[in-house]
Amino acid sequence: MAKGRPRKQKVFKPTSDKIPRKLNDPISIDATYFSWRVSDNYIDYDHPEFGWAKVDITDFLKKIVQALQSYEGLTWHEVKRRRHCHPWGLDDIPNECSARLEERQIDIEELFQIGLGNRPRIIGYKTGRIFYLMWYDQRHKFCPTKAK
Repeated sequence: MAKGRPRKQKVFKPTSDKIPRKLNDPISIDATYFSWRVSDNYIDYDHPEFGWAKVDITDFLKKIVQALQSYEGLTWHEVKRRRHCHPWGLDDIPNECSARLEERQIDIEELFQIGLGNRPRIIGYKTGRIFYLMWYDQRHKFCPTKAK
């Protein structure tokens, strides 16, 4: 570099006539893969009917975890299309479960059910792509289907 006069630095002047672009197709939560978690904030060990304390560890590992893992390869759209997987409005759940949510100070808008066959199912809280386990309904007594 030659000695002498310092070089002039170019000044960057952004123009204000440009409009920022937005994504054409943002990724939908339904397009993400199912994921599940156990959190002390949500799981209910002590509920008299649907608590996890009644679940045998062997049943948990052999049946429940394997079933949940089988959902992991599915998108939420595919999970929601399954027969025994759907949301529950808080107005539709048993009164004792609503009271239990209030007692534990859990503020959520809806629950979600994951079916594990015809009868057993897991009731939990879905946020984003993650399903948090709350209750285990072994005998389909949480909002049983009404006979026609």
